[in-house]
Amino acid sequence: MPGKIRGDIVNDTQIKCFLEIAYEKSFTKAANNLYITQPAISRYMAAFEKELGISLFDRTNKHIKLTEAGEIYYDFFRRFQLEFENTMEKVHSLNCKRQGIIRLGYIVGWSISSFLPSILEKFSKEFPDISVSVECLEINELIKALTTNNLDVILTLDNSLDGIKDINKQKVTEIQKLILYSKFQKLPKKQNLTPYDFKDETFYVIANEEAHNAELEIRNYCKSYGFVPHLKLSPNMESIFASVENGLGVTFFDTWGKNIINTPSFKYVLLDSNHEVSMAWNKNNKSEIVHVLVNEFIRHLK
Repeated sequence: MPGKIRGDIVNDTQIKCFLEIAYEKSFTKAANNLYITQPAISRYMAAFEKELGISLFDRTNKHIKLTEAGEIYYDFFRRFQLEFENTMEKVHSLNCKRQGIIRLGYIVGWSISSFLPSILEKFSKEFPDISVSVECLEINELIKALTTNNLDVILTLDNSLDGIKDINKQKVTEIQKLILYSKFQKLPKKQNLTPYDFKDETFYVIANEEAHNAELEIRNYCKSYGFVPHLKLSPNMESIFASVENGLGVTFFDTWGKNIINTPSFKYVLLDSNHEVSMAWNKNNKSEIVHVLVNEFIRHLK
């Protein structure tokens, strides 16, 4: 019978596609937003309309718009989506209270033991039944873990959060940048090396979604010293450190990498530039505990 919905056919993907197309008024934009192809989203909608027994979109004009029936279904599914998200949020908050844990992540290579224990000690006095777990990841993995709710809050470079949807962020401090190199590097034998002294070196950059931003940052900085750097992508930070340690090139790093930069085989040159460091958490995470932890970082790192 037309209009009778079979629950085994209509699925969450079809509903998401329908809502996104209705919002964007474009199959192409909706497909891009949902990271699927336009033919795929068209097939989803054709099957959806067939199952519902009606046309959801008026395709007679250049720009698509909802039919009258489409408007009714849009209102219904939008209310359903919001209610479902609210329910998930309540259940997530309940689970957080029951489990009593906050999952904190930060960038691999950073050593923050000079302040993190003090922050956690003060936090535990206020919330004695809540423990904090710590995980160190590459920047792209860190952000993925946050957006997939595998971490509650992260400490990362502020520019790594550009373009990330549905998160809140708060700047907590700035840290000084540096050029990390090996004691085996053949550089000018002089005191007080400058960035220009590295003009013939290979600059290693991690190969991930943020590589373009990192490359642009390095190019712009080196440009101010009158040279264009030779850049090389590396799969992860461990590979970069190994390459630099063995004299194959250099990399931009920062003063929070104490365990790395103080290793006997490494040397570094401090730069007149800083990284902004921020904490980020999901917008749907309304937990008071996360905000308290973030505020502890801000107070401690002022």
